[in-house]
Amino acid sequence: MKIKTSLCAGAALSVFVLAAGVAQAQETTTSWKGAPQFQNDSLTFKVRGRVYQDFVHQEVDRENGTGFEANVTRLRTARLGVEGTWNSNWAYKAEFTVAGGSANWEDLILEYKPTDNVSIMAGNFKTVSFENISSSRYTTFMERGPFNDVLDIGRVMNVSVKANGENWTAAASVSGDSLNNADPTATATGGSEVFGVNGRATWVPVNGDLDKLHVGVWARYRDRQDQSNLTYQARNNTNYGSRYITTGAVGVADRMIGLEGLYIHGPFSVQAEWATADVDRLADVSSDFSTYYVAGSWFVTGEMRNLDVKKGELGRTKILNPLTSGGFGALELAVRYDNVDLTDFNIPATAGEYSAWTVGANWYPHPYVRFMANYSKSENDNKAIGADVDVDTLQFRAQFDF
Repeated sequence: MKIKTSLCAGAALSVFVLAAGVAQAQETTTSWKGAPQFQNDSLTFKVRGRVYQDFVHQEVDRENGTGFEANVTRLRTARLGVEGTWNSNWAYKAEFTVAGGSANWEDLILEYKPTDNVSIMAGNFKTVSFENISSSRYTTFMERGPFNDVLDIGRVMNVSVKANGENWTAAASVSGDSLNNADPTATATGGSEVFGVNGRATWVPVNGDLDKLHVGVWARYRDRQDQSNLTYQARNNTNYGSRYITTGAVGVADRMIGLEGLYIHGPFSVQAEWATADVDRLADVSSDFSTYYVAGSWFVTGEMRNLDVKKGELGRTKILNPLTSGGFGALELAVRYDNVDLTDFNIPATAGEYSAWTVGANWYPHPYVRFMANYSKSENDNKAIGADVDVDTLQFRAQFDF
């Protein structure tokens, strides 16, 4: 169901009051982890959040001649939350985003760890794809790209079991719909929400000080149940503007398989993912599509991307000479190619092929602040004559988190 701003604010305030009561009842210690973290024995509490402020310049060139330009300054994300533990076995995280006068839940997780290497989680979170699971605070480009958009692999309600070793992870989940979607209404034909199952496994065969190699595989099955048909669409490497490649609402169920890889050699890295989907449609019709991206980055100032091997995701980059210590900070240059092919869908005319090149530059004054610049040149090749759309997007971001 939709969560209103007042409800989120009330929930957050309640947690703050509870934490203050605990702090007064028992002696606490405070440490700094991007923000103050309070601890009393095994009980910990920390406020967390992030703010992304963007400027976007976009030029849209339609083959039929109806192009336009747009310039906009926008709040991409303003997120606030809390996290903590009750003891070594139990942990929690709750985050919500405020934008446009309303609020949505992001991660909302209750975690139980029966051992150091096994975790059972319930709540609203992501489960598959390396870049999708990795926090946007640590990904190289301003947006994850059409790979995540077309696969629709965002946060949903899950019950998940995950295990890890020194250089591997394995997870399996049973999934429902997003916590932010409206509750399904029971009708004569039913009122069940989207249902899915998925799993992911990762392995790091090379984990040296200079070289690291991450490989992974994931799979997902999803059924719309009594909800609207599933849609497959690609945005132009930006969160702003329209999608010009889309199938419309055509999917009844789908099966997906994805492969992921990351190789790091000191300040250089290459990252790629590929996925294919088999889509069941009405009247016993099926279609399939594929999508992939390849990206490379170079820290000119010598930093190294942080691969969290035991989680199978990216972590925070260590800045060698932060501005706060009299240094320059870190400078990263990057390039990326994206492709989405929806041409197997016979309708609509906009079920075409998307491709784009993106170049980017990131400056990190210190680990919790980043300034970003991306330029993307996108091509939307559609089936109908005169329906092709080329999009040039230049965007900048000021980002901080705590």
